[in-house]
Amino acid sequence: MNLSLSEDQTILADEFRKFFASESAMERVRAAEEKMGGFDPELWRSLGEMGALAMRIPGEDGFGLFEAGLVAFEAGRQLASGPLVEAILAARLLAQLGGPEDLIALASTGEAVVTLALHEAAVGAQIVPGGAVADAILVLSGDEVRLVREIVGKAPDNLGGQPLAPIDLSDKGEILASDGDARAAFLAGLEEWKILTAAWMAGAGLRALELAGEYAKEREQFGRAIATFQAVAHPLADMAAEMTGADLAWRWAVAEVAQGGGKAAAAAPMAFWFAAQASSQAVYRAQHTFGGYGLALEYDIQLYVRRARAAAAILGDPRDQLITAGRRLWLDETAALPETGHPGIEFGYGEAAEAFAQETREFFQRELTDEYRANAHFSYDGHDWDLNRKMGEARLLFPSWPEEFGGRGLDDLATAAALQVWEDEGVTSHSQYVSNLVGHSLIHFGSDEVKRDIVPRLAKGEIISCLGFSEPHSGSDVFAAKTRARKDGDDWIIDGQKMWTSGANLAHHAFLLARTDPDAPKHKGMTVFLVPLDDPGVEIHPVHTFQDERTNATFYENVRVPDSYRIGPVNGGLQVMGFALMIEQGGGGFVGPHRHAVESAVEWAREASRSGRKAIENPRVLERIAAAATRNTVSYLLYWRALWLKTQGTDRAAGPMSKLYGSEALLKDAVDLFELAAPDTLLRGKHGARRLEHEMRHASVTTVYGGTSEVHRSQVAEAFFGLPKSR
Repeated sequence: MNLSLSEDQTILADEFRKFFASESAMERVRAAEEKMGGFDPELWRSLGEMGALAMRIPGEDGFGLFEAGLVAFEAGRQLASGPLVEAILAARLLAQLGGPEDLIALASTGEAVVTLALHEAAVGAQIVPGGAVADAILVLSGDEVRLVREIVGKAPDNLGGQPLAPIDLSDKGEILASDGDARAAFLAGLEEWKILTAAWMAGAGLRALELAGEYAKEREQFGRAIATFQAVAHPLADMAAEMTGADLAWRWAVAEVAQGGGKAAAAAPMAFWFAAQASSQAVYRAQHTFGGYGLALEYDIQLYVRRARAAAAILGDPRDQLITAGRRLWLDETAALPETGHPGIEFGYGEAAEAFAQETREFFQRELTDEYRANAHFSYDGHDWDLNRKMGEARLLFPSWPEEFGGRGLDDLATAAALQVWEDEGVTSHSQYVSNLVGHSLIHFGSDEVKRDIVPRLAKGEIISCLGFSEPHSGSDVFAAKTRARKDGDDWIIDGQKMWTSGANLAHHAFLLARTDPDAPKHKGMTVFLVPLDDPGVEIHPVHTFQDERTNATFYENVRVPDSYRIGPVNGGLQVMGFALMIEQGGGGFVGPHRHAVESAVEWAREASRSGRKAIENPRVLERIAAAATRNTVSYLLYWRALWLKTQGTDRAAGPMSKLYGSEALLKDAVDLFELAAPDTLLRGKHGARRLEHEMRHASVTTVYGGTSEVHRSQVAEAFFGLPKSR
């Protein structure tokens, strides 16, 4: 996996950020709208001089679709006044189809405006981006690509204040090319348009959020900055996750098409729809942050609201793209796709991680019996000691641990890729997930005795761990814990109670947070211990949930723990917990269940009938499942980003953002797909609609596991916007 820009791509993005900040400042955008119908001729000529308009002409500067996306993104940030995306693609099509050389030259230098129609000529009058200022328009008519030069169009008053115009292009223009290849080239250009427009919307949405974040830090109400209120900070955090996902989605779409991935045909409509809905939400939330001032024309945020919503609507209802994506994903509809060039970025786990995942898959296929598969359970109830030991012997449990501690010395990507296999094969990963977190912490902070006696047994699969963080009166606020640990000679005596200690009935020990200095500030008087659960002072009481999952309440009375089982320094619990929570809040635990919910919905739709035909052929069904599939894809993208940034040492709360978005998206889609397939989903089972029943119940807890969404929203708001701590 590589999500970094190359040196040349970084230079390109930086140059165009500076260019648009100077040449498309908001004063210029306002002037173009008020005096020139939303078109800035000076900006247009400068774009020609910068080479932007010709960057996708074959053989010019070797720029690929990804580089064009970087330029479109920067144009969106500054709401560039002109049909840039359409012009880039029109120049490319002119060159591909042997158009007039003089027109290609004029279009490339910005001396002429050539745009393209987004719908076929047969539809009659259609709104053409840039049609009010165009010298020529390319339009598709059957297998013919026509060049229309005699244009009578004027920009009417419109939402975005842009130079669009309704024009009837039927039976107009000269034939530029006429065969199946010409049609395919034009349709591929429209797919490219969706990706580049998604990039434009991502830039606009993210910039709108930046403006909102800056305003929230300055604006005071009730004696303090509004950024300190969760009612302001948390919705902004949600939108930060949405827009980061939109930015990743167009980049992924380029890479997916370039690599010929399994979703290549659907990638452009998926990216377009996601960016359309995300940017529309983001600009509204940004405007809402400004309160009444967001409505005033003097404030720039209203420009972002109008233009982002206009960009989302110019093709028609954005949700139509979900139907298109659904047909391509599940009804074998093909699509003409653009030649992208090599984008340089790569999504996924990487070759080494995938090789380890394949080894894990082959192990499961050898070892899992029909009986195991029939009785498999997603929770700790599905833990199998024999399987755990065999995996330990094969060093498959904890691949990211150093080899001297029983691991493979691989990175976190290998663990993540392997856990997807666990999910696919129906093997519970609860014990692995927790024991991996604990083991890393022991290796990093533990005593020599713990590293000698405990870590090897975890690695061999002989024992497992559980967590002792939450208490009856302190859930996500773990540092409000009241469980006490007092020094007694070379030991510690622990008294207290922990809640939600899942797996305690199976675990060898609890990784437990206790207060060691009652007089110290809340976060400074805590220490982490490894507490053996076979001590007579430990009581474990079952707590059953409606997810068909057992968790526990654990009680500790005069439990004696040697000082060697203290993890990290006395009163150093903050440091240890920060390390552990960075692992726990990685955000990938729910991408698999989300994917299985989508797959189960597809399975149901292929078998069920609605209105006299298979449900999968119903556009409304396709739309809703494709929306879930798109959100699941974005969940994966945010998860991969979190893993990537962690390897680069530049996290910026990417893990909490991934967990926040992934859990909330799963909850949304699990409920929606449950309702879509109702009443079949009322019955329980492991396949199709019956599995959706389980996913719906399970999804409700995912926004609580590993810290509630509210905690993660605060973390994202602080890291992404630089907002103060909110309450």
